[in-house]
Amino acid sequence: MDKIVSILELFGTKLVQDLQQSLRTKGVSYGGGDSRLSNKIKYVVIKGEDKVSMQLLMPQYGFALDNGRKPTSSGGNGEVKNKITEWAKRKNLVKKFQQSTLKARVDKQNEAKKRNPNREYKTLKQLSFEKAAIQLGYLISRKIHKNGYKGNHFYTDVVNKIDTGKLSKQISEILKTDILIEIKK
Repeated sequence: MDKIVSILELFGTKLVQDLQQSLRTKGVSYGGGDSRLSNKIKYVVIKGEDKVSMQLLMPQYGFALDNGRKPTSSGGNGEVKNKITEWAKRKNLVKKFQQSTLKARVDKQNEAKKRNPNREYKTLKQLSFEKAAIQLGYLISRKIHKNGYKGNHFYTDVVNKIDTGKLSKQISEILKTDILIEIKK
């Protein structure tokens, strides 16, 4: 049984490394390092009385990233918007959004000043970080709900390349050895 566990542990380690590399290759990262998703991919080998199994553990959103998402057909509860707002904060996208929206608003105001120079205009200020984060989360989630998004197939590509025949052969060779040892006793 221990030999099978060690083979499954080697297989699990390689699978996790391949998935993490696939995420890096597909451009999924966080601050120049591995993404949170990549860091949460794990495996566990479960030993029972008469069986051994291995499970790959990955957050649910990993499958959404892999498969993509269709446009939403009905209203939601705001969960997507809230998660995207937090994601935008982690990715430091809010600061860029604050700057770009201020520039767009100033440009629009300057055009209005040319058309109506006699009117008084207020001095525009940059949005607060929290307000900008909420607006950015809303805009991104609205686009996702309207158009969906394509998956990057980081998981599917790796799983389709797995040589299950090799793993099966290794385990069956060990099972024959274990059976022979138990018969000799």
